[in-house]
Amino acid sequence: MTLIARDAGLELDHDVTRVVAQLFLPGESIAPMKPQAELIAERVRALTPERARQIARDLLDAFGPRHPDLEALFARNADYVLGRIGEHMESGSAHHTVMGGTVTNEYSVEGAALCNPSIAPHPDQTGLLGGQLRVVVSLRQIGEGHISSLGFVTGVIGPGESFAFEDRHTPLVTPTITSAEGRWSSYRAEFPLQTALSQRVLMPVIDDERNGIEDARLVLFTHHDGSTEYRATYTAYNGRAIIPRLLTSSDLVSFESHPLTGPAATNKGIAPFPRAINGELYALVRSDGETNGLAHSPDGLAWGRETAIRGPVLPWEIVKSGNCGSPIETDEGWLVITHGVGPMRVYSMGAMLLDLDDPRRVISVLPEPMIRSTGAMQPGYVPNVVYSCGGILHDSVVWLPHGVGDNRIRVASVGLTELLDAMVAV
Repeated sequence: MTLIARDAGLELDHDVTRVVAQLFLPGESIAPMKPQAELIAERVRALTPERARQIARDLLDAFGPRHPDLEALFARNADYVLGRIGEHMESGSAHHTVMGGTVTNEYSVEGAALCNPSIAPHPDQTGLLGGQLRVVVSLRQIGEGHISSLGFVTGVIGPGESFAFEDRHTPLVTPTITSAEGRWSSYRAEFPLQTALSQRVLMPVIDDERNGIEDARLVLFTHHDGSTEYRATYTAYNGRAIIPRLLTSSDLVSFESHPLTGPAATNKGIAPFPRAINGELYALVRSDGETNGLAHSPDGLAWGRETAIRGPVLPWEIVKSGNCGSPIETDEGWLVITHGVGPMRVYSMGAMLLDLDDPRRVISVLPEPMIRSTGAMQPGYVPNVVYSCGGILHDSVVWLPHGVGDNRIRVASVGLTELLDAMVAV
């Protein structure tokens, strides 16, 4: 039988008004004798006190409502740039504020696109009706220069087969960053507790990810003692190479980011299982760029050699195949939502079922895709792409937020029994 997932009839589009304020370093070699920052500092110093005060007031009046603690950000940015050129301005002075405003700019985090979501239960399930589940959806946000960051939106599933995104809030907030364990290969990101989840944005921090934080696969991981934490593997991109990394958080307020290592941590698409299996941590991987594989780890950071479990064999995945997020546990097995790439680089989404105790064994596969890039799903920033970084099971329905054309997000659903019945044994 041909199974087509049901579209929920809603779309989340990128919003160019969602901006963060960040450090702006002007060109260092425009003038023949002095760095541009030094020239800017001279021009700021030349302002009369009255003129400097007026410019400072105008800056704070115009941009203060858009960014929390803007005056403090101006101060940090001014001190950073002045320190680079060996100069100083009195902290808190109008000239200092103007200098800070001159080396700060706004960045529209999703000015180009919004895509590749994943989904997990929200930490707050209060205030809901019977049968409802609040969820957090991670978002790949793409802005100027094709720089990707990680954002969030919340939603509610149910009652019944309904899905609704909750309002997204502003102003956007970036976290305080500190090194983790005394080294900058790992870092900690801390958001103010009073911020809404949809306000929090994780921008690139370290050199490995300076060109983007891409395709986070978010999952709620359950430890052997029943405690849980959020884990999200993502692709750090430095403009030349990709470096898989892991985010962990107990509350989606504080995050830690760590590099992933080992033979299986060499490509995109690492998706951790939501619990250990027989004491081992497992993840779906795709080290060769086209084959779904499996790797295990003692700690979730170092991943051993991959075991290939299923390659691209069906016509709609003839170019390559991969996972669409962490496996979903069912009574019948581990449900893996897959993607395939076919002729004309057309993406489709399918499924396979793995054995609960031995996930190396593929039980069954969906012979035809349940979501295709056809018709209105074809146009986009990158045409003919449908892609997800994770689904969720609630009340026997599988929910699949997915990117369309790499620039917008839609949601589809399919009954679990209906999906399993459409799969064929291998």
